[in-house]
Amino acid sequence: MKQIALLSISVVLFSTLWAQNPVRIMSNNVFKGMDASAQQDIDDQFDKAREGFLKLLSKEPENPMALFGLSVVYGYDNYTRRDYFQAWHYFQQAEKLAANFDADAIALLNEYFFKQDKRRRNRPLNKNMEWERDLVEERLIKFVREENQLDHALRFIKEFPDSRYLENVVHIRNYIEFRKAENIGTVEAFNQFVATYPDAAQVKLARELRNQVAYKQALAKQSLSALKAFVHEYSDAIQVEDVKKRMGVMAYEEAARLRTLEAIEQFMRDYPNSSKMPDAKILQRQLLFEWARRVNTIDAYNQFVALYPEGEMYIDIFNLKAKVMGESLLMDFPMENYKFIKGFDNAKQSDYGGDLALRSNGEILLIANTIQADKTNYDSWLLGLNADGTMKWNKILGNVYDDQVNRVQISASNEIYVAGITNAIKDSIRGKGWIFKLDANGKNSYNRTLECSEVMDMAVYPDGKVLVGGYTYHPEDSSISPYLSKINENGRKLWDRSYTQGGIIGGVVLHPDNTAFVAGGSWVFAIDEQGYLQWEVLLTEGEKASAVNLDATGKVVFAGTNRNGGFAMAYDSQGNKVWNTSFALDSMANLNKITPLADLSVICSATTADNSIIMTKIDQTGKVGQTKKFNLPQGLRLNGIEPAGGNFVMVSATRLGSNQDILVFKLSL
Repeated sequence: MKQIALLSISVVLFSTLWAQNPVRIMSNNVFKGMDASAQQDIDDQFDKAREGFLKLLSKEPENPMALFGLSVVYGYDNYTRRDYFQAWHYFQQAEKLAANFDADAIALLNEYFFKQDKRRRNRPLNKNMEWERDLVEERLIKFVREENQLDHALRFIKEFPDSRYLENVVHIRNYIEFRKAENIGTVEAFNQFVATYPDAAQVKLARELRNQVAYKQALAKQSLSALKAFVHEYSDAIQVEDVKKRMGVMAYEEAARLRTLEAIEQFMRDYPNSSKMPDAKILQRQLLFEWARRVNTIDAYNQFVALYPEGEMYIDIFNLKAKVMGESLLMDFPMENYKFIKGFDNAKQSDYGGDLALRSNGEILLIANTIQADKTNYDSWLLGLNADGTMKWNKILGNVYDDQVNRVQISASNEIYVAGITNAIKDSIRGKGWIFKLDANGKNSYNRTLECSEVMDMAVYPDGKVLVGGYTYHPEDSSISPYLSKINENGRKLWDRSYTQGGIIGGVVLHPDNTAFVAGGSWVFAIDEQGYLQWEVLLTEGEKASAVNLDATGKVVFAGTNRNGGFAMAYDSQGNKVWNTSFALDSMANLNKITPLADLSVICSATTADNSIIMTKIDQTGKVGQTKKFNLPQGLRLNGIEPAGGNFVMVSATRLGSNQDILVFKLSL
């Protein structure tokens, strides 16, 4: 009986030891579970294995085989109670203790790896462990990705901060949190997301959605204060411009209800870009007129016309002043056959330079450079005059910093092209070449800067394309290179050309066949519509061609200065010289205009070194005729001169002095 009891105790003890052997658990339970196909069988075997490994670990916490076994159990895809987090935890512990695997464990591991992948047989243990590590970790990250649940992502980030997949899981967490905020859809939810996860990829979108919600809320309140608060709080929102527009409308409506000068002028100061600005100006004009009529003083009247230069009263006063100024100038001008002479002054500001052009109906387009009363930089000043010099309209155009207009052209369809230099900065920092276009009604078509330092002349093709000439200054060596470019009807560059010759392109003109003739300083040349050279003439040393035009017969006339004075030369369209002549002129003069007359002669006009205007007439054979000189005590500079029918010319000039003015006069030569 005693022997039977001892035998029973031995069997129980043996069974317990057998059951607690991790190798046996792997062989008897894990492998059977892996080979099973029925879910119940899989779960039964893996439950037994899990229980056995856990009991063993309770006594031997660092048993590598038990740790590895639990990694296999928890990481088995078909096990109902799988836990990929636990699998990765246990594997990491087992891997750290891999050196403690005994021979039986290694043999079993080789069998396990063979069951997983027949190519793993007889591989070194460390290589198989590396393979298993990748497998377990990838199962975990796949689970986190596919489940796409915040709890899983947060658990991964907390438990595995050193994982190579940490950044990816952070992205998953951020995405889930973003969707949570998006579903809530409140400003507070989006702000909380941005504050909690400032580095999340969805921050930009979260801010945009928040701004959209805040925008709708601000609109719903229908108050100016709510709109102002939105602009202040969300200054970078894409809705800000729309809100500002709405603010302008709402602020105007409030000012219009008050109907006082103070209210409407406050609106104009606060919302200078509002779509309601035209309405505000009309209301201000009406209120100011009512005030001036009540006050009934000259000062009040002048204040009205100073604010509204487009008003009929301003035009009347402006033209009266222009006439008086012109009459006073006749006292200093030489006696000539003047058709009229007018002086133009923009509110006692300093005006200079520019050009003029004539429309087919005889109307005059005058451009100049001026400073508005409330500014410090020069802008372009455009005036539309009747054939007798009476101003019909005027407008100021310009960009930031100083602008200078040099040339104006009017197309056959009455479009206006103006070019010069823009964005020049004080202290002589150079700007960029500039061209702008207005339609026949004076509406802006385009405003472009060009890849040069200044535009000196231009020619407009019948299809609206423009050939632009000037120069580019290179500050690195203080050199100047010629600039010639063709732009399309929208002001975009079609082509430009580089030339080995140095200097400035001072004049361009088009032949009826669209051949362009160019005065380029030390050389003159002809190009086709694509800018390819047709013929050229290199001038002798000291000669500089600065102007070009066609005479009434179609000959090309170039003119400029040399060491002895002025010169002019005529060519046919094929580049054959017709005549060449010289005339008296100081070598420092700026000869910039050639004007054809009906009697087939041309007028070469220049500003001399002593600030006088000289006009030299040359007949169709090259013979030099009469010379006329115009000057004033303060000095006079030529801006532009155009044929005005018969042998009449229209001239624009700048009267120099401390307060420069623009003169326009018409006379016969």
